[in-house]
Amino acid sequence: EIQRRKQDFDAIAADHPLKNIIRRCLENNKRFRPTAAQLHVELLWIAKRLGIPHQENKDHTACFLAEKERIISQNQKRLREKDAAIAEKGRLLFDYKQRLTKLKDEQQLTKNDLQLAVKDQQIADKERQLAEKHRQLSEKDEQLADNEQ
Repeated sequence: EIQRRKQDFDAIAADHPLKNIIRRCLENNKRFRPTAAQLHVELLWIAKRLGIPHQENKDHTACFLAEKERIISQNQKRLREKDAAIAEKGRLLFDYKQRLTKLKDEQQLTKNDLQLAVKDQQIADKERQLAEKHRQLSEKDEQLADNEQ
């Protein structure tokens, strides 16, 4: 909207007391536009600053306070939602870390199993070598016994 009204907006003097309010009212995103209560309070403040007399009304303050309470309530709700999202992400991260630890433990077990298999193979090889040496000794014992006769 500001782009569409740029020519009109640029025609307003930079130091005009309402220029900032007008710019905010033309914002495309409603989150950045002032509410009626905010406009009312700001216009009263500008009038007071410029020395323009106005009738004081307690309803103005009540309206402004009600608007501020509504905004605070919305912000608190958003904060609770964000807190809940953060807590959920924390739980997911904890679960992920536990799964990762479990996977690492399983990999370590697999590595240990592989090392045990290699050791078992080495023991089997040594047992075959020992059996071969035992067979050779038995043959030599028999040869010695034959030679002694």
